[in-house]
Amino acid sequence: MFRRILVATDGSPASDKAVETVLKIKLQYPEVEVSILHVSEAPSKTLIEPSVEQSSKLVVLPDSTRMSLIRERDEILEKARIMAEEMGVKVRLLSRVGDPASIIIEEAEKGNYDLVVIGGEGLGKSGRILGGVASRVVNRFKGSVLIIR
Repeated sequence: MFRRILVATDGSPASDKAVETVLKIKLQYPEVEVSILHVSEAPSKTLIEPSVEQSSKLVVLPDSTRMSLIRERDEILEKARIMAEEMGVKVRLLSRVGDPASIIIEEAEKGNYDLVVIGGEGLGKSGRILGGVASRVVNRFKGSVLIIR
């Protein structure tokens, strides 16, 4: 059985199912450590308003944009926390910023996770993660990956 499980969530229905699946595993195997990770993508230059100051290395976002990104992250992690609490499961919540696939893999390797669980469809730019984030995780992570639909 797996000792450490990392589940990635973006707030999509598929990632909610992934979180729920991992929480059910934790109920059956209390010794398993579970971490729930949300990765906020760094805003792309196409999303940045023309009035925003930017250089090749630094983008200064308006307070309203920063607050919106923080609120979205907090809502997604809070939903996962509530799901865990309602099931009586203790989890660790993680939040990072960057390229989702790269961050998921980096966190999984750094944290010595045996299993990465990710939803098959998410809220990415194309509306579908599989073929994007999930397929990159499957192809690049050297451990086990469970895709939930």
